[in-house]
Amino acid sequence: MNIASALIKQVLELQDFETWTSCRKNYLPTEYHSLYGIIDHHCEKYHKMPTFDDLKYEIRDSGVREKLFAIEAVEVEADAFMLLEYLKNEYAQKEILDSLEEYVDKSVAFEDADESVAHLHQIVLDVEEKVDLERPQDSMQRITLFEDDEELGNYLPLGLNAEYDHEIQFSPRDLILVGGKRGAGKSVVCSNIANNVFNSGKSAIFFTIEMDSRSILQRCCAIATGIPFARLRTKNLSVIEWERVAGWWANRFSEGQERLKEYKSNRDFDRFHHDLTTNCELLPTQQLDVIYDPSLTLAKIRAELDKKVKSLNVGVVIVDYINQVKRSSLPSRGGQYDWTEQIEVSKALKSMAQEFEVPVFSPYQTDATGEARFAKGILDAADAAYALETWEQEDQCVTFNCVKMRSASMKSFSSKMDWETLKIGPESMLTPKEQADAENRSDEPIDDI
Repeated sequence: MNIASALIKQVLELQDFETWTSCRKNYLPTEYHSLYGIIDHHCEKYHKMPTFDDLKYEIRDSGVREKLFAIEAVEVEADAFMLLEYLKNEYAQKEILDSLEEYVDKSVAFEDADESVAHLHQIVLDVEEKVDLERPQDSMQRITLFEDDEELGNYLPLGLNAEYDHEIQFSPRDLILVGGKRGAGKSVVCSNIANNVFNSGKSAIFFTIEMDSRSILQRCCAIATGIPFARLRTKNLSVIEWERVAGWWANRFSEGQERLKEYKSNRDFDRFHHDLTTNCELLPTQQLDVIYDPSLTLAKIRAELDKKVKSLNVGVVIVDYINQVKRSSLPSRGGQYDWTEQIEVSKALKSMAQEFEVPVFSPYQTDATGEARFAKGILDAADAAYALETWEQEDQCVTFNCVKMRSASMKSFSSKMDWETLKIGPESMLTPKEQADAENRSDEPIDDI
């Protein structure tokens, strides 16, 4: 039995519109493409499946009409959705084998290990684009009205403002973006969120493109310990500050507290650090996992998430930043800053959030007007987006202006900003404009009654 013929016979005979909408043209052999186009056109025009009689009137090509008669004569008892799954699986296997064959013929002889792994993950991404792998949604008969406690526990508070977190948290399937100009503090926001998630007992996977892993960890350490970043980076610390740094570093390791006691007796940080990193294991489900890759691709992100999400109890995936991520290691037509490339990256990050059920947070660059640089369409896939507004450093304030919110009210917030330690919030803060307005109101004369 020809699976394609059996599938079309079933969807037409049973008027199975739901299965037909899940069928892609490329799943079918090429000799069925004309018939697929005619059926699809009928569905778009009349918003219902055609019958065999409808198609007999609509088809003008004799070859396609003969194909329809042959399909009508097929005897089928299998379920239409099951036939679609067989057809999809067959197509996916063929695409994988063809891609691997091309890879072996053209690349395997000269690529190094990293390039080979990246190429294989790129094949996975390409096949995923051609094959619908999303799990079917719950039926209206069985769907529950509320999420269970475990699902609610996976919601993400940003940790940047306590008042805001009390009202708005993000689903494990959300893509959250924050825009800012160069030097506005986008990476600082990322470090704060990573530190907040780590403090909650979960792991943060942090992809960084411009800053190396050590710089990210130093920022997180300054935020967590309250030590000025400039002094921490140059190791210009007091005895008490060294102890706070040692305590923060020890919290990352399974036997860290025992080693911390030894450090307090000898005050030799280098020895303490070496002992931890060589003899102790990182906590299995609570990590600041930083991946530094100046040529970060979607394939690299997916490869890391495949390995780590299930085992690390991941609370957030951070990609710093979206404009720099490449769709593929192969050059695109318009280059890295082609608007279509960036929209595809944004859509892919949203898909990863849904697939792995972990919220994804990523900054994007804005121009002088506050709009997204290169591609406004990168916000289309986002569930929430904020425009970062920084004031003078002495104002100790940073504002997150909400420019998109899919599942809650469009509320902005301003938080206290300590530019020495790089810590944001959780206290709210009046902006300089709000402070000036409040002072002006207090200076207004009160009329006598």
